[in-house]
Amino acid sequence: MEIDYINGAKTDEMCGVSKYQLEIHQRLKKLKINKIEYNPESFVIKGINLANILKLYISYPILIRSRVKKSNVKHITSQNLAYILNFLNLYNCIITCYDLIPLIYEKSYTSNFNLTGLKKADRIITISEFSKNEIIKYVGYPQNKIDVIYPAVNHDVYNKTGDRHIIKELNIPENSKIVLYVGSEQPRQNVPNVIKAFSEVKKRISSIKLIKIGRPQFYGAREQILELIDELSLKEDVFFIDYVSEEDLPKWYNAADVLVYPCEYAGFGLPPLEAMACGTPVITSNTTSLPEVVGDAGIMIDPHDIKLMSENIYQILTNEGLRNDLSEKGIERSKFFTWDNAAKKTYKVYELLNNY
Repeated sequence: MEIDYINGAKTDEMCGVSKYQLEIHQRLKKLKINKIEYNPESFVIKGINLANILKLYISYPILIRSRVKKSNVKHITSQNLAYILNFLNLYNCIITCYDLIPLIYEKSYTSNFNLTGLKKADRIITISEFSKNEIIKYVGYPQNKIDVIYPAVNHDVYNKTGDRHIIKELNIPENSKIVLYVGSEQPRQNVPNVIKAFSEVKKRISSIKLIKIGRPQFYGAREQILELIDELSLKEDVFFIDYVSEEDLPKWYNAADVLVYPCEYAGFGLPPLEAMACGTPVITSNTTSLPEVVGDAGIMIDPHDIKLMSENIYQILTNEGLRNDLSEKGIERSKFFTWDNAAKKTYKVYELLNNY
């Protein structure tokens, strides 16, 4: 079986979407992949206007048309590429829809263009029951054509080691208490709330540090966060790392005493799962897909309740019994999510369309 793998822009970075696809396809040895990507540099547009936006949207479908094979199953790997089906009639086509953030949360004007494309897919793969229900509700897509395939962790890479030496790279004393956040700085992630909650805990525990991993991915967000840090006199206590390799990321989880992830809207929530696999206690939101990921293995709160967030951070940092209990529960919970299982389910979807 061969798959026309319509993957958008090339990237060497392992995060969210690229991690999901790579981990699955590394395990599908029987498949032949016809990868159709573009070099982002060749699609740079000067000036944001209607003509240039249309040029960007049309150029990639032209490339796809020249490289797809009629008999292959087609897999569009993100809902952000669903617009392609407005230009091309692709036979036996799957779209992976991680979430409906642009449509539901951001209310982006381009989301309707992708919404129309999603409706034209032969099947949709999504990453949580929450996202499946959102697709049914807002896209109007038949539920019997949606396959939920959970993301996972590579348990050979993400596991508990207790090694904290990596914090020396930031000149942080080894006996410091580490609060970790992994993700973007988009408004739905509530990073300012993490900063404010951390500030409250800092008044009670002087030896804590906050490490934030991930690029901003939102214009002006980093500047606003730095202003808040300055206002709260936390310049010496908050550290930013824009990108961490797959090899090093588990080391940061192991170095942390707690992961705080108060995301308001998530299609899944990979950082809490990765943290749990490393035995790191998790505080996350009680909204959208996150209870589905964490189960009873983490502490779930209203992502806007800064007082409750700070109190739970404090309790985890000072209560060894609670910390150990959450660590053990997290490790067990993480074992439910495996890439081998995700790969098997993906292959079944390919087989289903290949036999049409």
